[in-house]
Amino acid sequence: MFNMNDENRSLQQEEFLALTSIFGTDSFKVNNIDELAEEFQSYTFKLFLENEPTFNSQSNRSENSLTLQFYLPQDYPSSSQPTYEITSLYCGTLKIDDKLRNEIDEKFEELFVPGQVVLFEWIEFLREFMQQKLEQQLDKKIQEEEIKEELILEDEIMTEEYEEQKFRDESKQVSDFPIIKSGEPLEHKKSVFMAHLASVHNVQEVQIVRNTLLLNKKVAKATHNIMAYRIVQDNGVILQDNDDDGETAAGSRLLHLLQILDAKNVIVIVSRWYGGINLGPGRFKDINNCARDLLDKYGYIQNNSSIDQSARILSNDKNGKTKMKK
Repeated sequence: MFNMNDENRSLQQEEFLALTSIFGTDSFKVNNIDELAEEFQSYTFKLFLENEPTFNSQSNRSENSLTLQFYLPQDYPSSSQPTYEITSLYCGTLKIDDKLRNEIDEKFEELFVPGQVVLFEWIEFLREFMQQKLEQQLDKKIQEEEIKEELILEDEIMTEEYEEQKFRDESKQVSDFPIIKSGEPLEHKKSVFMAHLASVHNVQEVQIVRNTLLLNKKVAKATHNIMAYRIVQDNGVILQDNDDDGETAAGSRLLHLLQILDAKNVIVIVSRWYGGINLGPGRFKDINNCARDLLDKYGYIQNNSSIDQSARILSNDKNGKTKMKK
């Protein structure tokens, strides 16, 4: 006499053997082997998916896999479909929430046809479905990252435009914009030195010259931009200052050169690109030679090249500029 349960059990056994041959016994395992003592057969299946590229390797909550429990009732597949449980909380960075579970439920019910085994169709659907969800999530991440980068870029552009406009506005306040002149490069043991100068009559013009020169990318990338200026005002007060820019004592030596040459109303900036070989004290000679040649070329060296020894330092103004009066 034909026994439907025996037929179902036979089909279940054939299905199990087929699935283990396809996915391997490590991925598809039987939970209970005493079929007569159980009302249903139980399997554990682990589905592995393709790895998704991520922006941050630490963002993955788990590997891209999904673990399920399948429960096969005695009347499967003749009349009832298997029940299942997804035990994973995450698949990669994708959370297994109620919405996702409901979508899987609907498709599983749709795929089941009474009398036909269905686990392979379920697994193949689940593979494609979850892979698609992971790809959609990745696309969303990429879009969010692109939007974030665009916002950062826009912010940087706005900041740069603001600074440029601010600089232009400040420049308009100066009647005669200082013209910057640059000398020939001097190379010494792979280090390169180049002097720049401009005529200046107040501290504001000094700052404009420095800002303008640093707009040149090559100058901005110099290892040091040593600066000194000396301005003689109509009342005889001398405004002077220097900046080493990390090249210790170079700024004060450059200012001393302007003093002994009695150079007036001029700012000198010497750019140095370090070549990897230490020059020792010789670097100060290179810096001053570059500056001296350019000062001489544009007529800043006076016949009387020594500073009046009777000059006395009056005070330091609020900006730290040294004032001298003859």
